[in-house]
Amino acid sequence: MTVGKNEGTGDQQGPGKSRTAQGLSCFHTDVFSDFTLARQGYPRMAFSACFGGIIFNMLVGVGLGCLLQISRSHVEVKLEPDGLLVWILAGTLGLSLVCSLVLVPLQCFQLSRVYGCCLLLLYLTFLVVALLTEFGVIHLKTV
Repeated sequence: MTVGKNEGTGDQQGPGKSRTAQGLSCFHTDVFSDFTLARQGYPRMAFSACFGGIIFNMLVGVGLGCLLQISRSHVEVKLEPDGLLVWILAGTLGLSLVCSLVLVPLQCFQLSRVYGCCLLLLYLTFLVVALLTEFGVIHLKTV
């Protein structure tokens, strides 16, 4: 699956291919590999990979990139949180975290398939909305 992800998101930046869309669409391989780990009898490893993979990618991908840019140019790196896509990302993340914060203790930390299916549905909805936003189908009207 890693080979497929690397091939699908390589440096082949053609017309109509945005890096954001490539990044959003490559997460499905992480989900399938986590499912595969869990089905093979390693649920703790799969659960850890759900968080560890994302944290590793953020620390190494964003952190190392910013560190290299700062060391070369000695300029402060600023991430600009403007645009509709950033709000969709933050809103979906906040919604899923708040729902988990409330629902997991209510279920006495014994999660059901329904809860997992709801999280997958939220993720798929987010993915569709984010891709539609990236391709300009969903946009804010300016006055």
